[in-house]
Order: sequence, then structure tokens, then C-alpha cells
Amino acid sequence: MGKYNVENENVEIRLERLFKVEPELLYQAWTDQRFLKQWFMTTERTNKTIEVAAEQNGTYKIVDVRKGKENVVQGTFASLLPYEYIVMTIGMPELSDSEDTIEVEIFEREPGITQMVFNYTAFVPRERRLTSLEYKQKKKEYHDSTAHGFEMLFDKLQLTLEEFEADL
Repeated sequence: MGKYNVENENVEIRLERLFKVEPELLYQAWTDQRFLKQWFMTTERTNKTIEVAAEQNGTYKIVDVRKGKENVVQGTFASLLPYEYIVMTIGMPELSDSEDTIEVEIFEREPGITQMVFNYTAFVPRERRLTSLEYKQKKKEYHDSTAHGFEMLFDKLQLTLEEFEADL
């Protein structure tokens, strides 16, 4: 379960998950467009385009179409340490000018079992009209819904990795 931080204007989410794959495959799932297209903010069915340059300061851009509406998700790979660590930004330009930060740590727990520690930091602006209590509630709601969304994404990631392993 993620915990929420309400002391500042950022919402921080930390999730951990175990996968029955080697660290190299989990890292590839975060950096290879063939994998990303299947689980990260899109699906093979709804993906219109995906461009990924998984290198230091490289960028990615995903265009997903659902119910006739185009959704763009884009960001930059700020730090890449193959098979161990990824820092990337994520933004949705039609919703906000700001970008959030994703940090992924990958550890081999034992052969064939890899742990992923996922940290997400998002800026949640405080509207003047909100009291401190209302703002804390807004941040908690944002935290809970975003954490739930990432948990669902990671369920899809798990299925994607299982299907890949089954096809070997």
C-alpha cells in the first residue's frame, strides 16, 4: 500500500511488487516500446502511436485513442541504470503543463523473482479557495485514485510479462 504525504504540495506514492521474471525483462518492460505499448498508459488495441528513445535524456510519447479522444502521455528518461534503476518524467500536455516523476528500482530477490519499488511524485497545486483541511482531502483523494490506477497498470504489466514468458 502506498502512503500519502500531505505536508507539502507534492503527493508521493510508493508501491512495491514482485514479478516472476528476471530483472532484465522487467527493465525492458519499462524501456522497450514493444512492451510499453501493451501496458503503460495504453493498450495494443487503443495505441495510435508510440515513440521511445530509452537513453539518458531520451524521450517517449504515447498517443492513445479511446472513444474517439486522443490522449497524449509523454516524458523524458532522466536516469537509466540498466536492469536496476529508472527515473522518468510523465506528463499529459492536454491536462497540465507540469510533469510528475516516476522512479523505478529493480532488485533480483532470488533467481526468477524480481522486486520493483515504484515511487511517484506529483505536484498538486493548492487552490486559494480551499481550506487546509480541504486541500489535504484533495491530496488524499488524488493519492488514492492515482495509486489505484498504477496498481491496475501493474496488473496489466504482470499479464504482459506472463504472456511474454509463456511464448518463449
